[in-house]
Amino acid sequence: MGKDKIKFKEKLAYATVNFGNIPIMTIINGYLLIFYTNICGLSPAACATLFLIARILDGLNDPLVGFVIDHLPNTKFGHFRPTLIVGTILCSANFLLLWFGPMMAPSGKLAIAYVSYILLGVLFPVMDISLNSLLPVMTEDMNERNSLSSVKGLAYVVGALIVGVAAPLILGDTSNKDGYIKLILITVAVIFFCSIIGTLGVKERIKPQKEKSYTIKQLFQILGQKPVYITFLVILLYTIGSNIVSAVNTYYYTYVLGNLSWSAILTLVMCITIFPATMIVTKFIGKYGKKKMYAIGLAIAGLTPLMRLIDVRSIPILIISALITGIGSGFAAPLNYGIQADNTDYIEMKMGIRAEGAVASLSSFISKCAMGIGGAIPGYMLQVAGFNATAEVQTQNVINVIIFCLIILPAIINVVGIIIFAKGYPLTKEKLAEQTRILQERHSADKAE
Repeated sequence: MGKDKIKFKEKLAYATVNFGNIPIMTIINGYLLIFYTNICGLSPAACATLFLIARILDGLNDPLVGFVIDHLPNTKFGHFRPTLIVGTILCSANFLLLWFGPMMAPSGKLAIAYVSYILLGVLFPVMDISLNSLLPVMTEDMNERNSLSSVKGLAYVVGALIVGVAAPLILGDTSNKDGYIKLILITVAVIFFCSIIGTLGVKERIKPQKEKSYTIKQLFQILGQKPVYITFLVILLYTIGSNIVSAVNTYYYTYVLGNLSWSAILTLVMCITIFPATMIVTKFIGKYGKKKMYAIGLAIAGLTPLMRLIDVRSIPILIISALITGIGSGFAAPLNYGIQADNTDYIEMKMGIRAEGAVASLSSFISKCAMGIGGAIPGYMLQVAGFNATAEVQTQNVINVIIFCLIILPAIINVVGIIIFAKGYPLTKEKLAEQTRILQERHSADKAE
């Protein structure tokens, strides 16, 4: 291992491939609902039903995709990199259909939306699961893994921030058809270039062992491991909350603040704290452990927005909230996938199998369900409140729903998730050290044979 340390160039490639994964769901979560209502003329309730049904249905195929990927033969190019490239190509093509299909069709817009949205759920996991399976096979050195986890988290933070700044500036207005066309074409170019270039620059060092491949029955046993199901439950809750916010944010900037540009400005404001927090979290992990720092990050990011209830139109409060929230996001983001990698090691220690694709696919399935639920809730509530896509000014009922979905409901959901993780996740700093020692001894014994 000492002769094959991960160098800066490979870390940069790993950051690039993760960056290429960001725009797909970031753009969809932030703009698809308002695009379908304001550009395609679909009702919020119809969109909500689409998001809910399609996400849950397409999520069901994720464990199967992970199972297939884990059982594909190894190649000279690696185990997960070939499927990552194939997934990128197919997903990029379908991403174009998802937006341009309903927009250009003279009729059958909702049907096209259903087909392309369900196809997204079939194709995106090929790309996403392959990517999220890379971290455990790039290195088993815990320091390098923590470093890669920080690189991945930083890439996701930077990617989300860049998209958060660029998208509203490119779009200009939530009812601007030409702006959407430009935004989607630029997004696909970024996805394609970054994902493929980044994939070519990383290396898989830990080879999956065919004799230890898992069965369908073991797939369900994996889900029954405590670190796995606790993590997935927290991901479910936190992703529901964050997707509710993402779906309703554009409505907030459009109809409450009256200026979509504030979305880009506030994203830039978060950079002031989110980058330093991401950089220093590794040091805190070494002292306090991943579990404590992840819980702290979730608490800061999830509860700070409550201060905006003092005055939902106050720009100074909005800025202060963004600055503090950035600290929490900077702490939590790098740890998401590091914890998943630790869970993969836990499965190997307890069950004797490597199941990177299983953990990544089950995580993707949970996230899909959460995205469906989180995206549907604002749609249904806006419909009940009487949202009118043609009106420049919405009723007070609509404004109240926007504020409730933006601030109050996500905070309630996040509190539940934080408590579950803090009380239930078993892999403390000490237990992780022991787990790493056991696996390293086991791997050394296997090599000696």
